[in-house]
Order: sequence, then structure tokens, then C-alpha cells
Amino acid sequence: MCYTNEMTEETSEMTDKTAPKPWEQQPGEPPKWYTRFGIYLGLGPTRTPTAAYRIWTNGSGKLSRTASKRAKEWRWEERGIAWDKAGREEKAAFETAREAEARERNLHLNTKIFEAVSSVFDAADLFNLSKEEARAYLPSLRGFLRTASDLQRRERQALRASDHFSANDGWPELDPEIEKILDMYADESQETD
Repeated sequence: MCYTNEMTEETSEMTDKTAPKPWEQQPGEPPKWYTRFGIYLGLGPTRTPTAAYRIWTNGSGKLSRTASKRAKEWRWEERGIAWDKAGREEKAAFETAREAEARERNLHLNTKIFEAVSSVFDAADLFNLSKEEARAYLPSLRGFLRTASDLQRRERQALRASDHFSANDGWPELDPEIEKILDMYADESQETD
């Protein structure tokens, strides 16, 4: 008796795994009616058996009793709803993957830009510049810093909105000493302008 129950459970598990999806041809469904069901599916979410009937008969009449009976027998409405739902889920998964890929590309690009700006600051040796040299470089450096900061801020907002990444992950911070120097020279350049 126990052996029979185990076999029944295994058989039902195999059947569940191999059962066709609702929009696929069902066991026992005649090819002629499955083809007509395909026409029905192709009409989209506002589909009706009558509209499908008119297409396959090239007519404008009402749905025949036979066609109505077959549509109910093969659960066209239920299968059409499952088809639409699967399509929406597939589209949502695709869009989510595309957005994640775009965020990754942006994160990589923005990190490279930020690192390049940091390298410019390091190479400029800001601590050893005269005030005149620093003022000459200041507009360009401020532009780089502003661009990098804007990119960083926008990406952090996108990451927070996606809930995929921590807003603090992967971003180098600008040296506070460099920020002080930029602020100091910015104040002086505004006084002389």
C-alpha cells in the first residue's frame, strides 16, 4: 500500500512538471482548435471568441454554437488571461534586467569619471600651488567636481530607488583637504571678481 502511494505521488509530480503551459496545446486538444485558439490569443487582451471566429471564417457573423462550445471546453478565456499575465511578467523581468544593466554601466562610468577627477586633483599638487595658479585652475576643477558630484548624487538616488544596492556602496569620497582648498580659493576668487 505504501508503495502505491509513493508511485502516485511521483507520477503526479512528473505530470505537474510536464504539464503544458495554459497557452500551449493541451492534451487531447485537436490541432484545428489549437490553431484557432492561436488566432484568439493573437487578438490581445481585448480578444473575444467572436472576433477570432470572424477571422478564421473570413466573415462577420455571430459565433457558432460549435465554436462557442469549443472555446468553453478548451478554456480559451482562462488560457488567454494566463498568456497575458505571462507576457506582462516576462516584459517586467526584461525591463528590470535592462534597468539593472543600465545602472551597472552608469555606476561603472561614473566611478571612472570620479576616479579621473580625483587623479587630476592628486596630479595638480594643490598644496604646493601659488594662489594665482590655484585660481587659474579653480574654474576647471570646480567644473570637474560639480560634474562628478552630480553624477554621484543621481546614481545614488537611482540605487536607493532600485533597492538593489546600498546607497553607500562603491563610491570613493573626495579628500576633505581638497574640498577645503577648493572652498578657500573659491571664496577668494569671488572676492576679487
